[in-house]
Amino acid sequence: MTTINPEQMAHATAVLNSVREDWLGREGVTAVDLGFKWSQGLMTGQLSIRVHVAQKKPLSELTEAELFPEEVEGIPVDVIEAEYGLQLLPGQSQLEAAPEARKARYNPIPLGVSAGNPRITAGTLGAKVYDAASLLPMALSNWHVFVGSPSGVAGEPIWQPGSLDGGKSTDTFATLSRFVLGPYDAAVAQLTNSRNVLTETLDGDTIEDVTTPLLGMLVWKSGRTTERTEGFIDGIKMTTSINYGAAGVRAIQEVVRIVPRPGAGNVEISMGGDSGSIWVDEASGKGIGLHFAGEVGNAPEHALATELQPVLTALNVLMPAQRPSPPDPDTNPDDPTPPPPDGDEFPQPPQPGFFQRLWQSIKNFWQNLFS
Repeated sequence: MTTINPEQMAHATAVLNSVREDWLGREGVTAVDLGFKWSQGLMTGQLSIRVHVAQKKPLSELTEAELFPEEVEGIPVDVIEAEYGLQLLPGQSQLEAAPEARKARYNPIPLGVSAGNPRITAGTLGAKVYDAASLLPMALSNWHVFVGSPSGVAGEPIWQPGSLDGGKSTDTFATLSRFVLGPYDAAVAQLTNSRNVLTETLDGDTIEDVTTPLLGMLVWKSGRTTERTEGFIDGIKMTTSINYGAAGVRAIQEVVRIVPRPGAGNVEISMGGDSGSIWVDEASGKGIGLHFAGEVGNAPEHALATELQPVLTALNVLMPAQRPSPPDPDTNPDDPTPPPPDGDEFPQPPQPGFFQRLWQSIKNFWQNLFS
């Protein structure tokens, strides 16, 4: 695929921002983003502004108001058919069964396993993070996994495994702390110290840092239902509206679209219960997005994730690699006195006989001078 330089991306982003609100307000539009243009069912390497619609119509059936330009300020415009939604709405009881290993109770708890607020069925524990102020350890997942209701409040228990997977009150490992629903779908819960959360997935991969998602990036995730799956990023900077049931329809921003890799065949890269998983850049091992949704109906397979760094900023948390280094144990921040120099730089006390030798040297000097 064609390499997209930073100048091209900056220009395309500015153009997208200029049309986003207008185009999202048109009937039938489900999302807008930047991504690779599609042609005759095949994805090209050409950067475009993409308009996602619930149903494509022949050009002959479109009114002038429904037509989109072929390009805007030199950026091609592509119209693709796709609808987006949660793979399980809060309050729904149907959910795909999890493999036994993903719904087991763990101590310590790896990433990528069943967890959730007891009012929902189950989702995925995505990452271990730290409160940016206190540096206390926390767990990261989706709002619809850790909260799941407009009535949710801080302090509610979070279970591992989730309630559908056999979890009960004695499986509480964290309490709900902070959450956001629009422009992201995310929540963090503070660990209770009853069980530690690891920075490794059940598959043995470490997730400790964050990076920026890029078009064409190869990624993987570890989730409660479909376990470890792979894909690549074909869209970024998406805005889409998602139905959250009792919580209403919310606009979710900074969305990354992930699709199966070329040649992968008919595969599922995510299903209900995978919500909360972290999508990870295969090359660097750093997280790029928080999985929250997927395709609706018979649409081609894909997954949606909110870009990870904006989520961390909104929740005021840090990935493990972002934590500040601990202070030097030999340094007292309240004492301005600098530490003594090391080794030979430290002034040594006079050795025994020092003053006697000094006096004898002075006497010898004067005797020699007047002899």
